[in-house]
Amino acid sequence: KPQNSWSQLLMGTYFEQEKTLDAARVAEAMLAKNPDDKSTLMNLSSIYAQADMYDKAAEVLEKARTKGMLTEERDWRQLYAIYLNSEGKEANGIEVINDGLQKGILKPSSDLYIALGQAYYFTDKIDESIDAYRKSLPLAKDGEPALNLARVLTNEEDYAGAKSAAQEALKKGVKKPGDAWMVIGRAEFGLENRAGLIAAYKEAAKYPETAQQANEWLRRNGGK
Repeated sequence: KPQNSWSQLLMGTYFEQEKTLDAARVAEAMLAKNPDDKSTLMNLSSIYAQADMYDKAAEVLEKARTKGMLTEERDWRQLYAIYLNSEGKEANGIEVINDGLQKGILKPSSDLYIALGQAYYFTDKIDESIDAYRKSLPLAKDGEPALNLARVLTNEEDYAGAKSAAQEALKKGVKKPGDAWMVIGRAEFGLENRAGLIAAYKEAAKYPETAQQANEWLRRNGGK
C-alpha cells in the first residue's frame, strides 16, 4: 500500500530536480486525498510560485485563509508576497497585509511597511503609501526606507518633506549616499534654494553612482 511519505519524497525529488510541474501533480494528488493537510498545501503553493503560476499559488493559500489554516506569520507573508509579485494584484496584497496586521498575526516591521507602501504607490493611493513609508522609519535598521519616502515626496512636490527624509536617510546610512544627495538637490531646486542645490550636487559628485550626473549638471549650470 502506497505510503504518504513516499509521495512526499517523490514530490521533493521532483522539486530538487526542478521538475516543478511533476512536483505539482504529486502535491495536487496528496492534497486531494487530504485537503486539510497544511504542510502539503504550503508546499503546493510554493511549487506553483516557483513555476511562476502565481494565480494558482494564491488560490491555494486563499482557500487556506478562508478555513483559518494560515496561523503563522510566515504563511501570511507567503501569500502577500505572491500577490505583490503578480501583475495587477497589489490591491489583494494590501488587503492581506492589513488583515494580517489587524488580526495580530503579521507583526509591524520595516520590511512589511515598505511592501505596503510600494503596493499603495502602484495603486495610486499616494497618501496611504506615504503613511506606510513613515511607519517603516522608526522600525528600520538603516536609511533605505527614508530614502524611498524622500523619492515619493519629491514626486509629490513636498520638497521640504523630501529633503528632511533624505537627510534622515543619510544619517542612518544608505548603500548609495549619492542617490540621497541627488534627492536633496531636487528638493532644494523645488524650494528655489540654488546654493543648497549646488552644495547637494557637489556632495553627490563624490560618489560613483551619481558622479557623472551631478558633475554634468554642475558644469552646465555654472556650479563648478
